[in-house]
Parts: sequence; structure tokens; C-alpha cells
Amino acid sequence: MAESVETPIGTVTAEHFRPGSIRHQVVCGPKFLYALFNPQDQMHPVSRAFMDFVRDGDLPYRRLVVNDHIVDEAATRLKKQASMRNAATFLTTLDKSDLYQLESVTPEVFSDATDTFIEWTDLDASLTDFIVASHMAELEIDHILTYDRHYDAFDVTTLPYRRPE
Repeated sequence: MAESVETPIGTVTAEHFRPGSIRHQVVCGPKFLYALFNPQDQMHPVSRAFMDFVRDGDLPYRRLVVNDHIVDEAATRLKKQASMRNAATFLTTLDKSDLYQLESVTPEVFSDATDTFIEWTDLDASLTDFIVASHMAELEIDHILTYDRHYDAFDVTTLPYRRPE
């Protein structure tokens, strides 16, 4: 069993990422991936802890799902706010790893997400957030690794679990 990890948000254990019922797949949000591939990011230790827990078999995830919009946002942010080297490492890892699964967004999902994006004027989420949430519904995946609180407005479960404030 993996050790707990001290991070900027406190002590993190595998329990912070464990789903309520067994899930073998989870969506990786852009901010989670940015932190994972940018060692300078304050949330890097949390993202790294998750990957360590998966590697050590402490969590059931065997498939980390991303889509083209997630990859675009994470790679662009890494290039502009970290370095091209970080972005290239991210893209190479996605290409070579059997753990990450790239799922393309269908035109129907994109259309549904843009309609909702236009209708929900009170939510300050990005179009990517709406696309990811719609795509998760289509794929029947309800857990997302993210530090983006906008996902709390959608019918998804965000990981790591946070204590109510």
C-alpha cells in the first residue's frame, strides 16, 4: 500500500481518489494534466501522487481518458506557461502510453456542448469544460481528475475529493 503524500493541499492518500464504486476508467481534466507534466505547478505533487497510487495498484483505474479538447488545452497551457519541453513530454507520453486512451468528440457531443455553453450564461466555465462534461455523459464516465471547480456544476464527480469548505 502506498504511503501518504504531503502536498500543498494537505496530506493525500489513495482514498482521496478512490471511487465510491469500482471504476476502471476516469477522465483526466486539462488542469490535472498540466499539473502532472509541470513539476513547477503547486498541484504537481497531488497529480503525481495519483499516478503513483495507480502504478502501485492502490487504485482501480486502468484507463485514463482524454479527448482532443483536453489534449489541446493542456498542451497549449504547458507550452505557454511552462515550456515546450513539458508540452512535448506530455504529448509523447500520451502517444506511447497504454494507460491513456484518446477518445474523439463526436459532432453531436460538440453541438450539445456548444448549445449548453450558450444557454448557461451564469456559469463562468470554458467551452472545453462543457465539451468534456457532455463527452463524459456520452462515454458513461462519471469521474474526472481535475482542480477546476467549474465541473462541480455538471453531473460528474470530481477527484481528488475535497472536503466541504
